[in-house]
Amino acid sequence: MTTLIVIQLILAILLVILVLLQGTDNEGLGLGGGGGIGGMMSARGSANLLSRLTALTATLFMIMSVVLTITASVGSDKNILESLPSVNSSIENDSEPVIPENN
Repeated sequence: MTTLIVIQLILAILLVILVLLQGTDNEGLGLGGGGGIGGMMSARGSANLLSRLTALTATLFMIMSVVLTITASVGSDKNILESLPSVNSSIENDSEPVIPENN
């Protein structure tokens, strides 16, 4: 369980970094303009790479969220609705409400 939480934390940090690297109009913080990453890719190619990496990381983050939810619920015998305090729908006292006096 701890390993899954650490993976989820790493994915969350990576997702934040990838989103921050993408700027408006495909101008990232350090990857826009110029020749991209080390001149190997064009600016458009690096923007497509960032978009795909962001989508992949977001997908993995969502999958890990579902996996963590399922693993947390498997070990628990209680349902969330069962853990709520019970509320009686019937009124116990049929008398009229009392208005408090001014102090």
